[in-house]
Amino acid sequence: MPWRFPGRLVKPYVITARGRSWDDQMVGVARVAAARQLEFDDAMGALGLAVVILHLGDDGIYLVVQSWAKDFQSRLSIFSGIDVDDLRPAPTGVAPCVWELEVLSHERAAYVNHILNAEVDVESWLDDCLDTRPTPRTDGVPSGT
Repeated sequence: MPWRFPGRLVKPYVITARGRSWDDQMVGVARVAAARQLEFDDAMGALGLAVVILHLGDDGIYLVVQSWAKDFQSRLSIFSGIDVDDLRPAPTGVAPCVWELEVLSHERAAYVNHILNAEVDVESWLDDCLDTRPTPRTDGVPSGT
């Protein structure tokens, strides 16, 4: 379900490492943290379309906030912490991991297909989501995501 703010639409995702679980309270805390960043992005020229990824990894929690700005540009912010309650701006040099990049890659394609191509179709963009639920492999080895 997209997050709808005045003048802003956000596609939220949750990614978990094997054995990690999330709940609505964690998502709520991440939403508040993301909203602060998105307000800053808006002041810097964001278009009001964004993607937020809450990633519960093996080594901590990450929050990736991407806003689309000025048609072909984007703003990307990463926060990290041991728990969702202590998310802070990630250290310089931290980049999205392979699983976060999978979501961002999908979202880049969705933005190009539904926003930049021909006619702007925000509802189709909102509906075009990547399923991040882990899928058991047929050979019996659990998914690494």
